[in-house]
Amino acid sequence: MAWFTVATLIGGGCDLQTKSWAEESLGTLAGKSMMVIEPWLEFSLTYNRGTAFSLIPDLGATRLIFGVLALLTIGLLVFVLFRWRSGRGEALALGALAGGALGNGLDRAFREAPGGGTGVVDFIKLNYPWGGSWPIFNIADVLVAVGLGYFIIRTILERGKARTDGEAEAAAT
Repeated sequence: MAWFTVATLIGGGCDLQTKSWAEESLGTLAGKSMMVIEPWLEFSLTYNRGTAFSLIPDLGATRLIFGVLALLTIGLLVFVLFRWRSGRGEALALGALAGGALGNGLDRAFREAPGGGTGVVDFIKLNYPWGGSWPIFNIADVLVAVGLGYFIIRTILERGKARTDGEAEAAAT
């Protein structure tokens, strides 16, 4: 539980702090954008009033429901942590997921966006060399991707090990 709590609080705290930095620093720039590594990495302040990848472009009054869902997600992750009797890696990965849910959930429910309403602060923009860019994201999104990535890689490795163990067992008989 300690690893989970540390990962959740550090991840969520870093996310919220970097979002505050983005609002303060980028909000005063012309175009609200700063090139960091030309042409690959740019910091560009935006507010996402909807869901990931703007599948639902504006949540409106339902934003509070999504904030509550983020808190319920953290509760579910704590349940999973105890149910699996997870090791350190799993606890850190679940904590990363919880930190991401915490950061974006609080933003979605409470962070005031220009023009009214609330929105999740996004500011990291990866540009493609051939033009265009990946959708703008934030540290919470990175935490969620890292947490999910851990479990995907772990599942692939476990299936490979099970297959190898099964082949070795079949060869021995």
